[in-house]
Amino acid sequence: MPEPAQTLPPVSTAPVLAVAEVISLAEVAARRAEKFGRVIDTLEQGADARGAEVAESLARAGFDPRAQREAADKARATARADLAKNSSDARWTALRELNAAAEALATTAQLWASPVTVLSRAGLGSAERSAYIAQLTGAGPVELTQMATLATATGNKVLGAALVSILDRMPAKSRPVSAADLAERLVGEEWRQVDSAIRAIRHATQVSLNRNREFESGRSRPLDRVRLALNANKEETN
Repeated sequence: MPEPAQTLPPVSTAPVLAVAEVISLAEVAARRAEKFGRVIDTLEQGADARGAEVAESLARAGFDPRAQREAADKARATARADLAKNSSDARWTALRELNAAAEALATTAQLWASPVTVLSRAGLGSAERSAYIAQLTGAGPVELTQMATLATATGNKVLGAALVSILDRMPAKSRPVSAADLAERLVGEEWRQVDSAIRAIRHATQVSLNRNREFESGRSRPLDRVRLALNANKEETN
């Protein structure tokens, strides 16, 4: 029984970014997230300062500690609401910039999903790759293994891509070489650089969104923090 056809991922209009562009974008996103964090810290400090000012004023006037705390909490909440309103446009402009960076990765992330995905594109449409495929079609396990060794020894990504194409046509149990291992040896380090940068951009965006939610609500969001930490740990182990 034939296998059902696989559907293509959603089409994205985002451009495909080069390695250097993704790494540069990660650096920009990190700086923007750090700057946004400082803005939130400053706003928080402003609200806290207003609360402390009111408490101090009541203390000098002889009010009991409970009245001081209640007045300070009310003043802090009022100040926070004013600061949130006055800073809303600036904060959301910064968040939109961070989100735009994350969205710009839509196509790039699909094309850098794994080392095999990256290697499979090497020399696509070139005469060199076509020649390799023609020569390797029908090759036995020993020859394929030797060619894989040659590809990794010389760093020949086009030969590696041709081998991946040949291996993909073979039953899994008959493949003398692992496409994943071949790809790891030829483009693994390059893939890790891009994958790490993509994760960093997404993380920076989510951290900033969480900080903004906490500021606007006036309370910490433990579940958001735990979820972010768990996602970060999960990505590090993948």
